[in-house]
Amino acid sequence: MEFMDRDTMDSLDFQYILNKIDVRTPYGQIYKNKIRAFLPGEEDLLKEELDKIERLLSLIDDDFIRNINNIFHDIKDIRNSIKRASEGMTLTEVEFFEIKSFLFSLRDIESILVEKKIKDYDIKAIEELERALDPENTGILTFYIYDSYSEELKRIRESIRETESALKAEKRLLKEKIEGDMNIKVSPDGTITVPKDKVDLIEKIKGNPNLVYASENYLYVKYSLKKTENMVLLENKFSVLKEKEEKEEEKIRKQLTNRIKDSSKRLWANIANIGKLDFLLAKAKLARDFNGVKPNIVSEHILTIKKGRHPKIEEILSKKGLNFTPISVSLKEGVAIITGANMGGKTVSLKLIGLLTSMAQHGLFVPAEEMTLGLNGFIRSSIGDFQSIDKGLSTFGSEIRRIKEALDICHKKGLILIDELAKGTNPKEGYAISRAIVEYLKDKNSITIMTTHYDHVADTEDILHLQVVGLSNIDFKELENRLKGRSERLDIINSLMNYELVEVKGKSKVPQDALNIARILGLNPQIIDLATENLK
Repeated sequence: MEFMDRDTMDSLDFQYILNKIDVRTPYGQIYKNKIRAFLPGEEDLLKEELDKIERLLSLIDDDFIRNINNIFHDIKDIRNSIKRASEGMTLTEVEFFEIKSFLFSLRDIESILVEKKIKDYDIKAIEELERALDPENTGILTFYIYDSYSEELKRIRESIRETESALKAEKRLLKEKIEGDMNIKVSPDGTITVPKDKVDLIEKIKGNPNLVYASENYLYVKYSLKKTENMVLLENKFSVLKEKEEKEEEKIRKQLTNRIKDSSKRLWANIANIGKLDFLLAKAKLARDFNGVKPNIVSEHILTIKKGRHPKIEEILSKKGLNFTPISVSLKEGVAIITGANMGGKTVSLKLIGLLTSMAQHGLFVPAEEMTLGLNGFIRSSIGDFQSIDKGLSTFGSEIRRIKEALDICHKKGLILIDELAKGTNPKEGYAISRAIVEYLKDKNSITIMTTHYDHVADTEDILHLQVVGLSNIDFKELENRLKGRSERLDIINSLMNYELVEVKGKSKVPQDALNIARILGLNPQIIDLATENLK
């Protein structure tokens, strides 16, 4: 059974949270891709994860994040190279360069962790392998097969340099002789270009044994130096030496590949620990950005949030200059009903409860003052419009299908979120279905939170009834006077909306602020009057 299905993830904006986990290395991305919820029975593992984040938060600062991110930025994915080395395939110089760069990063990360006294990640430099790839201790982020790798390589390269020098000297002497004999300039590439109208010069060149015809066009004729016998011998010697150099370099690359193979376990261990550090550091940065707290994980199946905030909605409101009203709630197994007027924030409360629960169970700090949680085996939601054209279902039909999926597993410890059940169907039938589902779920092992616009659904025995404060404390006549002539009425109403939840004792009708809101937003007064009479 999966913890959350795609519809639930989407309705709770969990992907928004995942996108905020800013890993910087390919290895951190592996851990992020594998992120999963900690399930009942894994409380200790989750606490350990959260403790690591807490320790990071207490130690990191802007300088630490900047320095570690600079190192992470240069880390390449060397996993395939390690696999190739382990399978006996000789690595390329590019692969050696990337592994050498990785080894330098290991040393830098270890230094930072030691300085900060961070001990949760066993990231250790591999000094002997680093020396093997940087035998002259240059500390330069390039890879080169140095002469010091092999006496034979050193001897071959000295012969190559001597041969090159002798060949250059021979070419220089020949060039100087031709320039002196012919009184012409030889270009650096060893060619002479002569206009075709200089017939005498062309004839003279043809008679020179050290020049040969190369090419021509309709204006010019080009000649090049004819190699002397010594030049031919030197070039042949140079080719032989280069072939020997290539074979010796291949031998050295093979030896270095074996050194990497011998260190593969330590490389893999460091890769895993860098991934963990990157991933948990991204979680810590998220906690800091959201001003989050460590959730308290308990064995009892309960859910308590003190002044929780939905980060995505909070961000949207902040861009409009509005503040998010924190929400507090205390839930246990059974059913809680949230009522309130339209625009009153019932759905926001539902989304917040689901999102913060999911964040906590995925090992994340939560945007709240406090949170206590007993782990759920699943989260299922029915929030929003589930119109399913491809399956031929109406909104109500698709909604019932979602509810059925949750009811099938409600005997297990989980979290079920139902928003405005049956709002698109006949009111009497909608009320009957809503109340029946509440009665069915109230003694199950799941924690269920349902929002509703139907009166008396929450009157069922043993049901927690929560009501959104909304605009219940607002003097609508005074507010209407304040808003006269103002165009931004909706934003002002939102700014006055109180999303806090209060427990309702005894029987209570759903608040009916819809007419007041419609009046303030400018609906025709005659319609408002008719609606008021109809309501009576």
